[in-house]
Amino acid sequence: MRFVLLLLLLFSGNILFAQEDSDLKTIQSVFGKEKKALVTQYMDFRNNSNDPFWALYDQYEADRRSLSRERLAILQDYTRLYNTLDDESATSLAKRTLSNDLAYDKFYQKYFKRFSKVLGGKNAAKFMQLELYLQNAIKSSILNAIPFIGELEKNRDAYPAPRG
Repeated sequence: MRFVLLLLLLFSGNILFAQEDSDLKTIQSVFGKEKKALVTQYMDFRNNSNDPFWALYDQYEADRRSLSRERLAILQDYTRLYNTLDDESATSLAKRTLSNDLAYDKFYQKYFKRFSKVLGGKNAAKFMQLELYLQNAIKSSILNAIPFIGELEKNRDAYPAPRG
């Protein structure tokens, strides 16, 4: 299945769909709800619109999307370079990935402080717990769809194309 999905990605020239839609569609497909609805339910905001939270949340989402776009660019480059991957391009992709992961960690720390001021420590931790869970689900979904380096060659050797 991963092999077939990667072939579709390689031939289409893009990773699944635009990242802004990707996160939302992945969350919706996994959890059956839109992200804001999940946050509202989990944070128990039923009786309180909590306007300061939602203003900060909208800013958070806008800033998070830029990190997501960079992650998407890395994945697109990996897809594009997969068949010709050499030491230099593999090193570059790995460094970009690690840098993006560090940027996400700094981003979460920055926004945890901001959410703590609006929600208090416990509710800020509760929100971050949900957010990290959702982002890890998205990341896992994407990682499950792409092959490890060299995986396609192994599959190609194990299952040669039919002749004739």
